[in-house]
Amino acid sequence: MGFPLNETAPPPRRRWWSLAVASLATLLVTADNGQLSIAMPLIIKEFNADLTLASWIALVYAVITASLYLPCGRLSDLLGVGKLFLAGFALYAASALAGGMAQSAAQLIFFRAVQAAGSALIMANNFALITALFPPEERGRAMGIAGGTISALGYTLGPVLGGLLTHALGWRSNFYLSAVLAMIGFGAARGLLPRQSFRGIGVSREPFDFVGMVSFALSISLLLFALAAAQKGGWRESTAPYVILAGLAALAFFIRWEKHASYPLLDLRLFRIPAFSFGNTARWISFVAMSVSNLLMPFFLQLAMGLDPLRAGFLVAPTPFAMALLAPFTGWLSERFAPERLCAFGLAINGAAFVFLSSLTAGTSTTQIVTGLALLGIGMGIFQTPNNNLLMSSVPRHRLGVGSSVLSIVRSLGYSVGAALGAAIVSAQLAAATGQTSLQFLSGAAMAIHSAGFGAFMRGFRLALLATAMLCFVGALISAVRVSREPV
Repeated sequence: MGFPLNETAPPPRRRWWSLAVASLATLLVTADNGQLSIAMPLIIKEFNADLTLASWIALVYAVITASLYLPCGRLSDLLGVGKLFLAGFALYAASALAGGMAQSAAQLIFFRAVQAAGSALIMANNFALITALFPPEERGRAMGIAGGTISALGYTLGPVLGGLLTHALGWRSNFYLSAVLAMIGFGAARGLLPRQSFRGIGVSREPFDFVGMVSFALSISLLLFALAAAQKGGWRESTAPYVILAGLAALAFFIRWEKHASYPLLDLRLFRIPAFSFGNTARWISFVAMSVSNLLMPFFLQLAMGLDPLRAGFLVAPTPFAMALLAPFTGWLSERFAPERLCAFGLAINGAAFVFLSSLTAGTSTTQIVTGLALLGIGMGIFQTPNNNLLMSSVPRHRLGVGSSVLSIVRSLGYSVGAALGAAIVSAQLAAATGQTSLQFLSGAAMAIHSAGFGAFMRGFRLALLATAMLCFVGALISAVRVSREPV
């Protein structure tokens, strides 16, 4: 997505007002996930369901968003990012309202899937909008606000807001709030986005690559299903290897098709740009690392240390809080210094943070936990915004929508791989020591500090964090390669 060549970018005041639309979109989607996670126990109780409902809701949302990011990015290049924002907010609002009125688990899963489609329409184009609106000397700060501070704020406030709403008004109120915010976003997008953003920039109308869309959606869906199976020990099942092979085959077909398509869904030439390919590799590593932390730290705090959910929630808050504080500053730095140095420094700090966290024990003080998680947040805060700026500044203006969608896909795949990696390492240790992968023995009176199960969990916890630390150090080396050029 970009502006037509005969039109100038909007004036500064209009640019920053337009940033409010991207910021609201980020806040809406990031807070929504936290709200729903807190409300899930009551949802399961009302529908007389089990944890399968929660896993299906999470998996359907991940599959739909990851499958649609790329088509949505391509559509924004063809039609204009403004139209995609309007459609996304409208679909998100309608599906959230319907989800709040769902009368069965099946209905809730369906409406959550539709909500995921709205989320993809919105989030696939956030970075494209910011890159098109802001010149290089302002772009880092803008990305730091919308993609860093607001994102971290949403992840921090989501569980708190979800807890308050669920306690006072019931779980359905979380969906109704999301619907209201999406309606506000629709009005803001309609009134604040510049008119250029509602038009594509191609000199001729290009056809949409439906074959590419279907093959990409099939490949990403199969791979995510396989990763979900890995988290539950599904690699022992006979179907799991076939699922991942089918996903890789569909991905190979997609790549081959895109190489020869006249108007491809994904212009593979983007990956010939060193800043884009190296930057996305480092980005993937960063989200694998965050996913491992997000998965294992709550188990460590609540089960191994015996903390209640409220205290555990406060203890993990330093990570997003540090990210929120640093993002605008590091965005400003990325406008003035080589972003590769900042990215490498940030991932190196992440590696050190994971080494430190791997030394935690059941008797660890809260000060040590806060220190380690704050250090992790500092590393992510230093890395994320310069990396986003480096990536989007390397993308040609007529491919900003696709470039932005690739960033979203990399984030989703990083989270999925990280969860599978952390779960697989811990599960392997538990299975070797106890013959099972359940963590129920760690709770309440069933936990014995010197039990084989507890020892296996802690070994898996340490191994997973040390493996993640090594991955971060590799990412730091990749990021240190100078690949940037003059911003565009």
